[in-house]
Amino acid sequence: MVEELPVASGPIVAPGGASAAEACRPENPLDDSRYHIYDSNPAPWWLALLWAAYLIFGASYLIYALLA
Repeated sequence: MVEELPVASGPIVAPGGASAAEACRPENPLDDSRYHIYDSNPAPWWLALLWAAYLIFGASYLIYALLA
C-alpha cells in the first residue's frame, strides 16, 4: 500500500534569515500530481554563425598551413 503525501501548493521558500539552500529539504515530496513544463532556451542564431565561422576559419587555416 502506497501512502500519498501532502502536496505543497505554493513555492518552496527558505525561512527568514536562513540561507537559500535550506529551501530544498529532502523530506518534501516531489510534486508528481502536476505537469512540469520546461521551456527550451535555444542558443541565438548569431552564436551558431560565430561557431560556424570559427570552424571554417580553423579548417581553412589548417589546410593552408599543411599545403604551404
